[in-house]
Order: sequence, then C-alpha cells, then structure tokens
Amino acid sequence: MTIIGLDAFGINVFRSYSPPVRAIKYIEMKNGIYDEVHIREKTSDIDKSNVKEDWQMDSLLLGKFLGDLEAGNINNQGIQIEKFAIKRRKLNEINSITLGYKDFVNNNQFVYEDYTQPSDNFIYSIVPVGENALEGQENSIEVSSNFAGFYLVDKDINEVLGFDKYIGSEPNVSVGLTQGRVQIDTLSKYPSFFYTDQSYNSFSLQAVFLPEEWERVGQKYDAILKQFVYSHKPFIAKGGDGSIYIVDVHSPVKDVPLNVYKGREYMTVTLQCTEIMDYESYLSL
Repeated sequence: MTIIGLDAFGINVFRSYSPPVRAIKYIEMKNGIYDEVHIREKTSDIDKSNVKEDWQMDSLLLGKFLGDLEAGNINNQGIQIEKFAIKRRKLNEINSITLGYKDFVNNNQFVYEDYTQPSDNFIYSIVPVGENALEGQENSIEVSSNFAGFYLVDKDINEVLGFDKYIGSEPNVSVGLTQGRVQIDTLSKYPSFFYTDQSYNSFSLQAVFLPEEWERVGQKYDAILKQFVYSHKPFIAKGGDGSIYIVDVHSPVKDVPLNVYKGREYMTVTLQCTEIMDYESYLSL
C-alpha cells in the first residue's frame, strides 16, 4: 500500500484532490502485518507498482524490520548511521556550531550536557551522521539558558567552576576594555592618537569556596590551581548577564581565616581573567 497525504492507493485505488498533509511528526500503524515502511518527502515520482524501492535522495525513513533500529534518514543511499552530531545555534542564526559527537549504539540512550552556552535562547539539534560523514535530517528543540553568577568552563572535560557564592555584600565584576592606543605629542596644542587592532577585556572573579568532606581548604585551592591556572589553556568565562569571553586565567589570590580548627573553613579565591580570543573562533577549534 502506498500513502500520499491522507489518500491511499495500491490495494484499493482511489484518489482525491484534497491537499496533502505536510510536516508529519508522528505516524502510527495498527492491525496489520508490515514487511517494510518507506517514507519519502516528494510524491510526484513515486512508483505505484508493488515493487519495493531502494533508498532515494528524498527518503526520510526506510524501515525493513530486521530486528534493529536502522531505518536510514541519512540522505545518501540509506547508509548506516555511525554517530550523532550535537549542534547549537541562536534563534536569529542560520548556521549551527557543532558541540560534539556521540557514537551510535543500537537501542542506547545518551545524555549530553552543554556548559559552553551563554545566557540566551538556542536551538539544539541532534543530527545523524553516516559512515561516509554525510549528515542526515536534524531533530531540533528550543532551549532557554538562564543562570546567575559567573562561571569558568573547561570545554575539554565539560566541567565548571562557579563564582556564585559570597559572604557579606555581593561583589561586582568590573570588566575593563583595553585598546591599542598610541599617543603622539605634536607641536600643536593637543596630542594625536592612533589605534591598533588590539582590543581585549580583563576582569577578576571572586567567590567563596568550601572544601569537600575529605579535603582541607588548602587541598581545594591546589585543585583549583591545577585545573584552571597551571594548565595554561583557554577557558570560557560566562556571566548571567549574557556576557561570554575566552580567557587566560592567572594571578590567583587565596584568603582564609587565620585560625583554622576544623579543617573545612571557607576560603575566598580571586582569579584574574584576560581575554585572548573571540568565543566563535574558540568553539570552531
């Protein structure tokens, strides 16, 4: 049986002039024995014979019921899915950035946590990738990201360090812009200025941290230094106000109580951050 829109022909032949149904998101078939299901996007060149078709360029699904979940949706001859690409874009953008990949495992679910996003609204997409690296049709969902405070993100291991706790009055994050600016004193009353392409932001992040049950504050501080200072690699610094920077983290300062008795007293850590590249370029690396 072949179905076009809501009109079926093949076993009982009939056709109406009602417009076809488009953008179908869900199909359910009942009370029958089905050997194969083939869903295509175009309807003008469908073969109305009882001969099964191979994968076509407009095929969305070709389920042969072979005891697995392989049904295609790779727009290239029905090749096997090798992995899934996780992509993200803003609502007003056309092109997506690829956040990462997950290997395809039959009948297996996976979870992907994205800490690299700023505070904004996004379209996240899961895209099947074939064994020849061609991508299929994406499945998308709109997501809103909202958070408070500032965070340092290690993109390589997808971990964060939150600067969202404090004691007393809430601290401010003062972001200063540095530009390449050259002053030339002339014989006239006023000097002249020339600007270079250099332009970067710098700021400090400060927060209160508590060690884990098995740690002392000194051990917690050493762990922060090892991951975010001594590694000497770029990090994402993002704030709840929507700002996001790629920074070098340096010049740490630790403040702790003078007399420590229990071993788990709080500490205040201050880190200096200097912008070293733009966010889009970093994600494309």
